[in-house]
Amino acid sequence: MVSERRRSPRVRAPEGAGGVIRSTIQVHVEDLSRDGARFRLSGAVRPGSTYAFHADLGGFDLSVSIRITRCIATSVPKPGGGMVLGYQAGAEFLWEKPGDEERLAAWLGRRGPTSAQFQANLQG
Repeated sequence: MVSERRRSPRVRAPEGAGGVIRSTIQVHVEDLSRDGARFRLSGAVRPGSTYAFHADLGGFDLSVSIRITRCIATSVPKPGGGMVLGYQAGAEFLWEKPGDEERLAAWLGRRGPTSAQFQANLQG
């Protein structure tokens, strides 16, 4: 078991939460915290790279710059069955606008800390 490295607890993203990085790369947001997010995407992104990130989280719009902290290849379910190569990436938020971090923290708090939070083991 890998020890917890997160600065703040993660909350599952709403079903179907999606976003865009670099204005063109579609991502599926899996979970997020006050400090960052984890998402799936079809292509690799380089750790250390920064991108504009825009996401619709079930009616909550988030626009923030991110820094990719990790990206690993993984298999993901393909519509209609089977598996396909995909990537899972983690990113930290680079807050620029005053109040945006608190706005996200308030939204995360409304999602219910006991029902929506979960523990995950990170490898790599």
